[in-house]
Amino acid sequence: MPPWHDWLEQQGIAVLGAPARLPSDQDIDKAEARLKVRFPASYRRFCTELGPGRLGDLLEFWVPWPVKGFFDVPRDIRARLSVVKDASGGGRQAVTEKAIQIGYVVLGGAPIPRVISSRSAELLLLPSEPTEGDECALYALDHRTSGAPPRLVKLARSFPSLVQEGFAAKRLCKLPFVAAPGADQFEMEYHPRELPAP
Repeated sequence: MPPWHDWLEQQGIAVLGAPARLPSDQDIDKAEARLKVRFPASYRRFCTELGPGRLGDLLEFWVPWPVKGFFDVPRDIRARLSVVKDASGGGRQAVTEKAIQIGYVVLGGAPIPRVISSRSAELLLLPSEPTEGDECALYALDHRTSGAPPRLVKLARSFPSLVQEGFAAKRLCKLPFVAAPGADQFEMEYHPRELPAP
């Protein structure tokens, strides 16, 4: 696969600006050591080549950095993960093992930081569900079930397929929690965000 910047440009996705400092391989190594997990090489490259940001108004990615903002799923989310409903057509009914949140599937613009609601879904990387090579499955939590556990939705079998098929091919617009994408939902722009000062 070509560098992420080149691939996004080939797809007509404008890369606007750049973070003050891209995370280094050492930053990602520290995050992996802290989380006791190995990230897919494709995601590591995305972090070091592009950094954090949003693809259009649909995907928001986080990247590891030394100060804050990248973590194993917090306790309250982990408790909810143990009782999620499976909406992916697969056999997974819960996530009791490690799940790493790497961003959001989002509907609409601000606020940032985003409040979890029926218009957003945590984007989760599951290292315990390997797929091909060093890739692993990615899931999202659908919070539209008022008064009930969130639903677990399988998004992709790899990080590249999440971006390539999910965003560029507009496959994500078919997800149950993306009921009515707006006209600008798939605007071809990538908006990097500033990294916090170390």
